Amino acid sequence: MKNTARKNIIAQGFSLIEMLVVIAVIGVIAAIAIPSISGINDAAAKGKDQRNAQNVVSVFQAGQAAGVTWNTTSAEAAFDDVVAGKKGTGAFDGKLFQVPGLGDAEKTGALKYISTNDSGIYYDKDKK
Repeated sequence: MKNTARKNIIAQGFSLIEMLVVIAVIGVIAAIAIPSISGINDAAAKGKDQRNAQNVVSVFQAGQAAGVTWNTTSAEAAFDDVVAGKKGTGAFDGKLFQVPGLGDAEKTGALKYISTNDSGIYYDKDKK
């Protein structure tokens, strides 16, 4: 008799109400998590754009200190120059100043944080 009673309890499974409660809880968790995930993706994209801008400006300034003459007619022209790369002069003769691997998508994002002044380009985290 004991074996028969146990088999009946196990064979019953979950009720419809229990399943609906589990589905409702999963729905609530998903409703909370999905907006947070999209915010994380936006923050990651912004951070990537800022890092790319900082890299370009850093290489620009290092090259400028090493005697490289960059195209400074605009931030976009300077960006293209740094991506293409130029060789230094004097003690830095033969050293290539370049940020490789930045395409048009990275350029668009990074240019949001690059501004120009009389001496070239600079990183501007508050630029809109």
